[in-house]
Amino acid sequence: MLLGKGMLPRVTAPWLLYGANGYTGELIARRAAAAGERPILAGRNREAVSRLATELGLEARVFALDDPADVDQGLAGTRAVLHCAGPFSRTSAPMAEACLRAHVHYLDITGEIEVFEAIWSRAAEIERAGITVVPGAGFDVVPTDCLAAYVASRSDRPTALVLALRGLESASRGTLRTAIRQLSKPVLCRRSGALVALDDRSPRWIDFGAGEEPCVPVSWGDVATAFRSTGVGNVTVYFRRTLLLRAADTLGRLFGPIVRSRIGQRALEAIVRRFPEGPSKAERIRRRTTISAEAIDASGSSFRALLSTPDPYDFTANCALEISSRISSLSAPLGLVTPSQAFGADFVLSLPGCSRVDARSS
Repeated sequence: MLLGKGMLPRVTAPWLLYGANGYTGELIARRAAAAGERPILAGRNREAVSRLATELGLEARVFALDDPADVDQGLAGTRAVLHCAGPFSRTSAPMAEACLRAHVHYLDITGEIEVFEAIWSRAAEIERAGITVVPGAGFDVVPTDCLAAYVASRSDRPTALVLALRGLESASRGTLRTAIRQLSKPVLCRRSGALVALDDRSPRWIDFGAGEEPCVPVSWGDVATAFRSTGVGNVTVYFRRTLLLRAADTLGRLFGPIVRSRIGQRALEAIVRRFPEGPSKAERIRRRTTISAEAIDASGSSFRALLSTPDPYDFTANCALEISSRISSLSAPLGLVTPSQAFGADFVLSLPGCSRVDARSS
């Protein structure tokens, strides 16, 4: 079911922003208030959530996710939840469970493959609950999902998708915490519809519009979601190779057991705490990202397109706010859907600062 922007009138039904005091959550909260939206701000840090809510003139609710009764009370009277409190591998399940119990729409900004797979395993429950669930409603995975759906629609029976991203040179503390948990784990891809470890991790050269650049394979959310959006059974995702990626790969390969240990994770967490909370506004304004998506058919013919977006955090704030507003205004539930299934492949072009061009295949 595709929903045109003009088909969804804005209503006053409250939606709840959980994790509002985090780096991305606060960006969304401030943008929502500036746009005249009235979300309920929530999280487990009473001081931080209350301070932000008071500043923005919004309602605050404080609750953790370890007691189902507390979560149920926290969701009382809401119609939708935008879940922004990571790591989603720990927090998604209790929030999604509560939304199912309360028949409240659920969306999050996860990019973790295991979280997508866990949610998709509950599609039947979500359908019975009569709610809409959209995991990955931010930079992970809206732009890549929409671009994958677009190139797949322009190719004759595609059998493979190759996605690549350029411009992810900085991250918030929350993103870094998620990333360090992936160190030493295998790079996942989709092959014949199944999630498998990628055997060949050699670089692939991809043109983002200014000549070919080396890219390395990564575990990215589209390995889970692009398969559902397009039906294409072979999906691989790459990042442009940076010094940080090379260092992380080397660290994972050489010191995997240490990195995975409790002591290693604590040491990395201590390092993360020394980083800024996230990129500054000036840094976000200067930075743009480029995404390449290529659909390849059985004969080897392909169709490729490029998508340019603002900085991932600004994109996420704009995108998650728009999707939250649309979801909270639905007259009928959609069930469990990817972003492109809910809003179409061109949805990303309705967001500020996004543009798409067809490109010559690499």
